Amino acid sequence: MIATKPEEFKKQVHASLKRQAAAINEHAKRGTYFFDYGNAFLLEASRAGADVMAVDGINFRYPSYVQDIMGPMCFDYGFGPFRWVCTSGKQEDLDYTDQLAAEILSEIYKTAPKEIQSQLTDNINWIKAAKANKLVVGSKARILYADAEGRIKIAEAFNQAIKNKRSDP
Repeated sequence: MIATKPEEFKKQVHASLKRQAAAINEHAKRGTYFFDYGNAFLLEASRAGADVMAVDGINFRYPSYVQDIMGPMCFDYGFGPFRWVCTSGKQEDLDYTDQLAAEILSEIYKTAPKEIQSQLTDNINWIKAAKANKLVVGSKARILYADAEGRIKIAEAFNQAIKNKRSDP
């Protein structure tokens, strides 16, 4: 339908979004906690004309996952996504970036406030297990959630490794 009747497809999607939003609103009235995971459901539902806006007409009536759940754990402390791509395409270079990131986060952990130690531990464990968990799809890339200090120090270490043409420990 998307290829042969794109306007009808859009109409059906909008109708579906309105039905889903109505069901969510009904459940929320009964006490169900709802949040948008971040896949733009609320945005697209609002574009479809669904009843998802707050009383102010500007904000959504439901929080986003990032605001409500990740905020206190990560973003309130400056944690956010940190991505890198190993443009050489060599596994050993990606392995080295993993090692650098783990070392830097481990060093930061030693003096980190207690409030962020669990987040740092999660990231350290994640990056140490990344290769074994085969977390590369397509290009040799990684993502983790680091605070400003972590992002800066990891980026500086990567830049120094490239400057020194270093790809192995």
